[in-house]
Amino acid sequence: MVSKSEPEYATDPDDDTRRLLLRHMLLARGLDEEAHQLQKQGGFILWPSLQGHEAAQVGSALAVGPASTVVPSYREHAVALLRGVTPEELGAQWAGRTFCGWDPFRVRFFPYTMVLAAQTLHGVGYSIGQRLQGREDFVVVYIGDGATSEGDMSEAMNLAAVESASVLFVCQNNGWAISKPAEEQMRTSVAERARGFGIESVEIPGHDPETVFSACARAAAHIRRERAPYLVEIRVGRINGHTTTDAQEVYRTAEDIAQARAADPVTAYAARLSELGVADTAWFEAVDAEVRELRERLMKEYA
Repeated sequence: MVSKSEPEYATDPDDDTRRLLLRHMLLARGLDEEAHQLQKQGGFILWPSLQGHEAAQVGSALAVGPASTVVPSYREHAVALLRGVTPEELGAQWAGRTFCGWDPFRVRFFPYTMVLAAQTLHGVGYSIGQRLQGREDFVVVYIGDGATSEGDMSEAMNLAAVESASVLFVCQNNGWAISKPAEEQMRTSVAERARGFGIESVEIPGHDPETVFSACARAAAHIRRERAPYLVEIRVGRINGHTTTDAQEVYRTAEDIAQARAADPVTAYAARLSELGVADTAWFEAVDAEVRELRERLMKEYA
């Protein structure tokens, strides 16, 4: 456990942190649902849904603290909102208006990367460059399980290990590389592969944001203490298709999809905090108002 002087790296979330976790999960879900509708109406060219990934994204993003730089893939909408990217800024790329709708240096959240695994080398290189200039070098790189099969990921892990880069690799493993199931991609877990490069790692379930928060907080502490990389593989369920152009019903069974939806991390965590009395009716009403405002802003900009 870290000292009380570093509350953002505490490994056991208190009630305020629990409410913050749920708030950001609900905001991200609202954004995702509105973006889905806008894509159907022609407002967005494409939209990669994060539904099922909310606990993994919010838990990891809150755990590492605001000083780290995030290098995302293309599905980290919850992380983007948490970092201060506005709904309008986030939607600009998916509407085809710009390469990046926000200032990445202001919010410490780099542009989305559509080329699989390319961001892994960018993130490691950025961390090394920051260290050489005596600046904050803690970088969080988000990656999907399918992209770990790309050569860039292996190069990035090897470089991070050899150079002792302060990089946290966060792999959201939803079991599908578009339509390719994980068992046809790899014979070991991503976490095991990371250890083969000399990187400490852990594999955790990703339906509970508190579990993710605690694991990533410990990983962040390890990176800062040892000045060495770390990988967290988070097992999540994918509720929707890979993107809005993907008909997942073609290759996934109805039972598989139903199981993912039944394990929805947002509804489960909301019910849990409600039952515990951590979040009451007034709190939910206030967050619902935030969600409605967010959706309205997105709709006014892109409908």
